[in-house]
Amino acid sequence: MSSFLGVPVPVVFLFSLMDYLSLVDYTGRCIRPGKRGHIPDTQPPILNRLGITASDWLTQATEFEARYGEIIRDHRRKAA
Repeated sequence: MSSFLGVPVPVVFLFSLMDYLSLVDYTGRCIRPGKRGHIPDTQPPILNRLGITASDWLTQATEFEARYGEIIRDHRRKAA
């Protein structure tokens, strides 16, 4: 176990990919002293900026290995 704010928590956090992306987007919008940068409130959410629908992102994320696995393996073989 690890701890978060002094409270023991499991190392694995279980939440959906969309929740994770929303959390990353929200965190990037936080402004605090000493933080190098942030995502301005005027910027649309991350998937909108990327021009990807939530459905398309989920398909890409869950089928990545099936869609691109051979390309990645081929590239690794050539690089070795």
